[in-house]
Amino acid sequence: MALSHLSSGETMSVLPLGERLEQTQTAALFRQAQLEVMRLVLPAGKGMPEHAVNGPITVHCIEGEVNFSFENTQRLMRAGDLLYLAAGIPHKLTAIRNASVLVTIVLQGPSASPA
Repeated sequence: MALSHLSSGETMSVLPLGERLEQTQTAALFRQAQLEVMRLVLPAGKGMPEHAVNGPITVHCIEGEVNFSFENTQRLMRAGDLLYLAAGIPHKLTAIRNASVLVTIVLQGPSASPA
């Protein structure tokens, strides 16, 4: 079943998924002209290849452990950790343990069109 995007004023739980993590898919929670928030669900050993986005981002580790790599730097993120990264910096992440992370992207430049 597809997850519908949040509307203004709606709430959604982003608590740890626990045993439901393996059955949950990554989903965009909402996207507007200049802001996107998504929950990435990453089984251990999986991740996102190196990429960059036009705007600044935050990554909040909700559960599990992820290795976040950028500019020859690695950060081990655990539940409760928050990372900020400036716009345009190439980065990648890999789950060390089953994990879910909340990613916020400030959309700037050509990709900042409304969804």
